[in-house]
Amino acid sequence: MRKPKSKKKVHVEDEETPPQYEVGDTSSPDLRLPPRLFATERFPTRRLNIYSFPDLLPFIRNVLQDTLEFETIRRSCFGNLFDLPARQCPVSCKLIHAFFTRQLVCLPKSTLWSAFGGSPFRYGLEEFGTVTGLPCGSYPERYKPNTGKAIVAGKDRVWKRLFGKKKYVTIADLFQMLETDKDMDGWKKIRIALIIIVDGVLIAHKQEARPTPRYVRMVENLKTFFAFPWGRESFLKTISCMKPPKFVPKKCEDPVATLVKKLKQRSFRLQGFPLSLQLVAFSAIPQLLDYIPAPLNNLTVMDLEDGTLPQHKSINAIHIQRVEFDPNLVVTPIIPIESQPQPGWELFLNDVKDDSVIYLEQLIAGQHFFNKHMWHGGVTSEPIIKKPKIGVKKKSATIKQSLKTRQPSARKQRCISSYFTRSTTQSFTNVQLTDMVIQLSAQMKQLKREMKRRKKRSHARLSSFNKLFFPSQAVQHTTSHSRTNS
Repeated sequence: MRKPKSKKKVHVEDEETPPQYEVGDTSSPDLRLPPRLFATERFPTRRLNIYSFPDLLPFIRNVLQDTLEFETIRRSCFGNLFDLPARQCPVSCKLIHAFFTRQLVCLPKSTLWSAFGGSPFRYGLEEFGTVTGLPCGSYPERYKPNTGKAIVAGKDRVWKRLFGKKKYVTIADLFQMLETDKDMDGWKKIRIALIIIVDGVLIAHKQEARPTPRYVRMVENLKTFFAFPWGRESFLKTISCMKPPKFVPKKCEDPVATLVKKLKQRSFRLQGFPLSLQLVAFSAIPQLLDYIPAPLNNLTVMDLEDGTLPQHKSINAIHIQRVEFDPNLVVTPIIPIESQPQPGWELFLNDVKDDSVIYLEQLIAGQHFFNKHMWHGGVTSEPIIKKPKIGVKKKSATIKQSLKTRQPSARKQRCISSYFTRSTTQSFTNVQLTDMVIQLSAQMKQLKREMKRRKKRSHARLSSFNKLFFPSQAVQHTTSHSRTNS
């Protein structure tokens, strides 16, 4: 007699036990990883309003070349800015926006984690200091960013010495002063140049860039000014716009939703020095460099002699998608970090990591293979981005087009010329322009007098002609004219 088959025991997992994943499993989302801000391949493409103008660096190099003041700047903490690769410096708003929208929602708040093509990518203070060479150490005692006693423009002693009694001064005004005032003494010249670098390039926070009274006061003592951690100050201004804002009752109840809403708007305002994120991206994803529409070269900002950055086009959204869908894509999650001698340069107090970030860093340390399917969460309201087709040249149906070669369109970014005119070797001085205006005004007055004189003569001839040949019409005209005056 056969024994009845025994029923298999069903193992019931504890409800509190989290789901287990194989370390090598990449076919399903891993909920231990940080969630996305936008769902995979559902990223918005919008415009960025970037207030920083890296074009000011070659301008300063051009205006102050072969001077003691520029040599002092080159030996200071700002000297490394002039060693940036010139080919990578024209800002691509689409590229920077791409890493915003691909970011992961996680702590620490001072680090931006993104997932590009399925691979993680980190942008933090260490990466910022590595690509810019700016000091990122701890702040001096008693210094607190975005707080402290307000300094009123026009009343501070350093402000008065540099700008007089003017309360409203722009970076464009300083640009004009530095370029046109040939008799400016060295004490003033170097300080104006430093203010242009700080408020025009590194910590730009207004559409019309203006000197910050707090930084103007600091520039009085160059030794302490150069010792200040400008890298940390610039990075904090930059990262604060990239991450979800602070929770504020009744004003910002959902910081993540607030950031999503801003990134889906037609344009997004960005402060600080966002070029640093672009430079980190080029270092971590070398394939992006292949899409820069400019010849390969090793020129730095220091090598540019015309006072402007290269005027080639920027990397566009199609280029970014082609790199992201490339099966041979290689992303370095954390670029090699160059340590700095300043203490505390890689730390932010009270800025802890998420458990999900700790887990992510463990996978990176173990050289884990990442792909798009591992990432979960994110807003799904945007359409799915499809793999871009490889461009095929179409044969023209007719040969009636002009044989002229088309001029390349201007680079689609906010150029330095949007708020002041570039300096060229053919530009006129203010004195020459004033003389030209006076001369043109005199010619205009002379032309007006001549036109008035000829008009009177023609009117007199016409009146005598009417009286001679059409006396009746002349009488009617005189009568109607007198009625009008009465």
